[in-house]
Amino acid sequence: MKYPRYKIVLALIDYCIIRIAFSAALQIRGISYIHGESWWLYSQSPEFAFFFIYSCFIILIFQSKRLYKIDVFLSRSLQVVAIIQSFLYAMTGLAIIAFCIRSTWVIDSRLAVIYFFLIGFFSIVTFRICIFRPVFMYLGGKWIRKKNVIIVGTNPLAKYFALKLWHENIYGLKLAGFVDDTFPTKKKIFKRFEVLGRVKDVPRLVKELDVHEVFIALSDTDYPHLMKLLDICKKSSAQISIISPRLEVINKKLSPEMYFDIPFIGMTNYETGHQLFFMKRVFDFFVSVLILLFASPFLLIIAAAIKLSSKGPVFHTQIRIGKDGREFKFYKFRSMVLGSHEDSDRENKAKEFVQAGKSRAQGSTKIVNTSKITLIGGFLRKTSIDEVPQLLNVLKGDMSLVGPRPCLPYEYAVYDDWHKKRVAVLPGCTGLWQVSSRSEVGFDDMVLLDLYYNDNMSPWLDLQLLLKTIPAMAFGKGGK
Repeated sequence: MKYPRYKIVLALIDYCIIRIAFSAALQIRGISYIHGESWWLYSQSPEFAFFFIYSCFIILIFQSKRLYKIDVFLSRSLQVVAIIQSFLYAMTGLAIIAFCIRSTWVIDSRLAVIYFFLIGFFSIVTFRICIFRPVFMYLGGKWIRKKNVIIVGTNPLAKYFALKLWHENIYGLKLAGFVDDTFPTKKKIFKRFEVLGRVKDVPRLVKELDVHEVFIALSDTDYPHLMKLLDICKKSSAQISIISPRLEVINKKLSPEMYFDIPFIGMTNYETGHQLFFMKRVFDFFVSVLILLFASPFLLIIAAAIKLSSKGPVFHTQIRIGKDGREFKFYKFRSMVLGSHEDSDRENKAKEFVQAGKSRAQGSTKIVNTSKITLIGGFLRKTSIDEVPQLLNVLKGDMSLVGPRPCLPYEYAVYDDWHKKRVAVLPGCTGLWQVSSRSEVGFDDMVLLDLYYNDNMSPWLDLQLLLKTIPAMAFGKGGK
């Protein structure tokens, strides 16, 4: 997997510290004595199982608060503030869970919660600030951690980044040189660093020079050229980070990695082998079954309300475009009067929206004739409850819980070639665009967010997006 090992190590140590903090808090409070023969009894308790899982949730909070971004864990102030916020969220979640289920399964003592906060917070801060940070910075200047990098581009932005690496390098990065299609090989760009080759040579250069990361610095380029360049770079074994005005929407909506004062977006291109897809499929199937089972009484009420409020079937079905451009039957609760979806004006507007790309960024990605929405349909669309039947698509394997939204065939027909890269994975019920920019960005920006997800797809990211979907549905963010 093309992912910095130091982040994985840091997350594992954080997890261990949090688990020890939980056990220590219970030990001090006298709830369970974690020593000798009683350890085996404790390990069999529901309390132990709960904290085993909840510690993973806290690591997820750490991730969302950017605690594994290099610019944060190398900063004292930013890091301490993020740790405080994370533990407050963790304690709030603990209180809510204890209120909703049997408290003895969670923690049957307010004192133990306070002890956990104090022990966990001070332990994490001490380790990160006093141990991990100085060790990381020390090794950053040594050959032990020195990582070769190349910069794609020779513009002022690329040279500025090279200057920072030359004078202020605390990240353990060693510049090997530049890659550019406009200057000849051996041309000196900055100090002693020269052009190593063309963009097409990146995979070869990564292998020959043992390059750890490729930094793409482009001040001005069009989307097709940018995607072509990324495709070439992703054929290598290196991590890919990019800065470009074209990716401004990702900078605004997400938290990019900061090197010095420069935000680089990781287009990591994880190795999405059979294991990841199998795990994703198993997770999708069981979560969909559980949601449908628990929500079935409510869904029956919704179905009855749809049937009684207007003529027509409960479900609306459409043909949508799935993975690799394959068509499939798509399910939704009907939210509009019968025949509303056969609307040539809507089709033309949708095509215009796709073809307009970024020029309609202030408009809405939802092109809907609101006069044809039924009484209950407005509520269903606002809260996205009309999307729940897509769980049937997930069970069938046409969709995933998380992924790019499936488009209509007439929309796909007017896609540019680079737009079609968004269908390289299974479409999803929710995704990065829905929770970060729903109905707020132009089509090109929506595609960029989808491509970012495709390249950074992981169980952690899926879980974060699913959790963020809940408040987006509850508050009707972007629904129409």
